[in-house]
Amino acid sequence: MSDIERNRIEELAMKYAVQNAMKYGKARVEPVMAKIMAELPEYKGKASEIKRIVEQIVERVNNMEKSDLEDIISKLGVTLERKKPEGERKWPELKNAQLGLVVTRVAPEPNGYPTLGHAKGLLVPFIYARIYKGKFLLRFEDTNPRVERKEFYDAIREEFKAILEGAERELGLSPGIWDEEIIESNYLLHMYSLAEKLIEQGDAYVCTCDARKVRKLRAEGIECEHRRNSIERNMELWHEMINGGIPEGEAHLRLKTDMNHPNRTMRDPGIFRIVEAEHPIQGKKYRVYPTYDFSISVMDSLTGVTHAFRSKEFEPHVEVQRTILEKLNLRKYEMIQFGRVTVEGVPLSKRYIRPLIESGILQGWDDPRIPTLRGLFRRGITPEAISRFFYDLGPSKVDSTISMDAIAAYNRKILDPIVPRYMFVPDPVRAVIENFPEGLKAKVQVHPSRQDMGYREIEISVKKGIATLYISSEDKKVLKEGDTIRLRGLSTATVRSIMPDEISLKHISERKESEKVIQWVPADQAVPVKVIKPLSPYSISIVGGFGEPAMKELRPGDRIQLIRYGFARVDSLDRTINLIFSHE
Repeated sequence: MSDIERNRIEELAMKYAVQNAMKYGKARVEPVMAKIMAELPEYKGKASEIKRIVEQIVERVNNMEKSDLEDIISKLGVTLERKKPEGERKWPELKNAQLGLVVTRVAPEPNGYPTLGHAKGLLVPFIYARIYKGKFLLRFEDTNPRVERKEFYDAIREEFKAILEGAERELGLSPGIWDEEIIESNYLLHMYSLAEKLIEQGDAYVCTCDARKVRKLRAEGIECEHRRNSIERNMELWHEMINGGIPEGEAHLRLKTDMNHPNRTMRDPGIFRIVEAEHPIQGKKYRVYPTYDFSISVMDSLTGVTHAFRSKEFEPHVEVQRTILEKLNLRKYEMIQFGRVTVEGVPLSKRYIRPLIESGILQGWDDPRIPTLRGLFRRGITPEAISRFFYDLGPSKVDSTISMDAIAAYNRKILDPIVPRYMFVPDPVRAVIENFPEGLKAKVQVHPSRQDMGYREIEISVKKGIATLYISSEDKKVLKEGDTIRLRGLSTATVRSIMPDEISLKHISERKESEKVIQWVPADQAVPVKVIKPLSPYSISIVGGFGEPAMKELRPGDRIQLIRYGFARVDSLDRTINLIFSHE
């Protein structure tokens, strides 16, 4: 990086760090980096070098007095951002909540990649924690080793972090990260001791009925013979479960409640079972694991959660969980349900998505046709758009079906002011321009309403007064001989003749008001582009064409707008620029 470039980066870093510090009290590296990279996408290859500069500037700014920051504001002409009011929309007050004392959590099971539904489960407790200036926990509910894998822990961390950082940038909720990470399986020995307490109190017993019999007896409200086991016998069987004396599926620990309870979930629910599978973190250390009802109720109490949010499908389990807390004399907390999210025409459940991947219909969990978070990110949907969408949706208890069009509308508002525009010619046909002057260059705006983003110049090769371009076949269809058109950013021309595979134009010097504006790319500098459009979980369309020369500088991950076509994200580069179409 040259001295001139470094000075430019330092000035931007100082500007945005001061902005961030004045808005939130302390500057943070991530939002400063995000603003610089959005303003200077051409520096993406130097991100690590830029980050080191930003870290130094942020540290310096955070050590400054307010008067020093105000001097910099005056010197650099920094515009201060207004912090968005927190919780001002549809977010009702929490019951029994005190400012600074609220603790919420998200408790994902690491059994797959997060989806759009998980984003709501993440954002609702996070937003409330930040509204009440409390604490937010990420707790991995990893007590079913048969379906859990190490890669899922990492995916959840990475994708949840992206969403929360987006929430900080878009909603002004800081810090955009969880305050503590907890691995639930690290608490198994403590949960064992609580299980033994229940056995000793006569509140739990080991049942060796098979699963089919248990379901039948619970449905009929009939007690099984093991309910009358002595405490000593239950403790003996419990230790056999732990030590390997009983095979998987042949025993489980059940909570003793009321087998005639009107809520069937409350009829002696299972609270521990044997799972003979290696755990991704604990290995083969354990073979007995708690059920959801036991682990979530106990862990929320032990980790200080004051308000536990969960999808309303678990509402019948609330009574079970409160009963467990009562019998163990553990601290109680508020249990709050919110509505589930489904996406119109697209499966969210892993049990629907997994077969599509295994059959080869989908490429993987990051396929842009499905609403996994990684699929959405690959498609060009921003964390900011997802955060804003769920903030506006609110924590309603009503189930909601959302459309990808609604997500696209939010994403468009985020991208439209910041992404560069490029000319793209799908399904191209040759356009030959006669009478074209030597040395005439095109001047194309990078962004129609952002003068600060500048212009791109495109040189046109001219041989004997003839220039050769490509235009789209759709534009060709609407033209007729004698039409006057404007080649975007370049010149005016009249249509001389139209053939099946070529159009003949003639350059004219004057510019007329009624002309049609046509996109084009120079034939000798045309960049091959392939646009992949997700249509449904089962289908895509692929559109080929040419892009303007500057598209050669694009890198994977860049978000752009193809003029008159739509927003897209650069997916990969080979001999072709491969784009994933985001939306119009």
